[in-house]
Amino acid sequence: MLSHKTSVHFVNAEGNGNKILIVPTFVLLYWKKFLFIISSILFILLVIIGVFIYQKTSDHYKEKLRKANYIKRQIDLQKLKKSFKSIDESIYRINQFMWQRDLENFQMKNIGGGEKLEIVDVNEVTSFYVDYINDLENVITKLPLGKPYMGTITSRFGTRANPFSGYGAESHSGIDFRGKSGDVVRSTAKGKVSFAGVKGGYGNCIIIDHDYHLQTLYGHLSSINVKKGEEVRIGSVIGKIGSTGRSTGPHLHYEVHFKGTRINPEQYLNLK
Repeated sequence: MLSHKTSVHFVNAEGNGNKILIVPTFVLLYWKKFLFIISSILFILLVIIGVFIYQKTSDHYKEKLRKANYIKRQIDLQKLKKSFKSIDESIYRINQFMWQRDLENFQMKNIGGGEKLEIVDVNEVTSFYVDYINDLENVITKLPLGKPYMGTITSRFGTRANPFSGYGAESHSGIDFRGKSGDVVRSTAKGKVSFAGVKGGYGNCIIIDHDYHLQTLYGHLSSINVKKGEEVRIGSVIGKIGSTGRSTGPHLHYEVHFKGTRINPEQYLNLK
């Protein structure tokens, strides 16, 4: 029977293209068994491939889960909560600093330090503070913080004794730093020079416009290193200590103006 052949005649309904296929007779007699065997083999192969893929995938995710659990064990959630709370407290103090100077538009949000903070929130909260710290850095460059010169303060803002006659009192619109002629003076914030020249009793004087209605003034300079319209950065050398104008000796007269009003510069010397 194995050598016996059977002809299968395929007839085209249109009468042309007829084909004859010769196959072993036992295939025709036992086609169901052959089909079952082939199907079984294919099924077994698919099961084996499926088990293999599942095993590999399962091992991969088990390893991922193991690493995730390890990282989770290494993170001290309570310590993180304390850290975020500390950041919130710092932001609160900065906001108070801004509020006391009528700079409400600088105020920052905070969301960290809460008791409901979970490990899954860490990335989101961290990203939030990274963005705000970058914003704060940008703000600080535009605020006239710190000293334009590291000399000793010899005269403060407000009423003082007349330094020329020694009699009576006069209003002092800034603070004075004792210095040596030729020592450099630096800008306390990023801004644009709106005046650079001689200005009455200020002598050689520089005025810089900053954002948010703030200005700084530097007087009695021996020389001016910038010109009107020039952009300056925080810490830029803008001039040198001198004794020009109404002055009793080499020093820097420094003023801060907010919305055109002279205010005490000392409240901008420190973030407190």
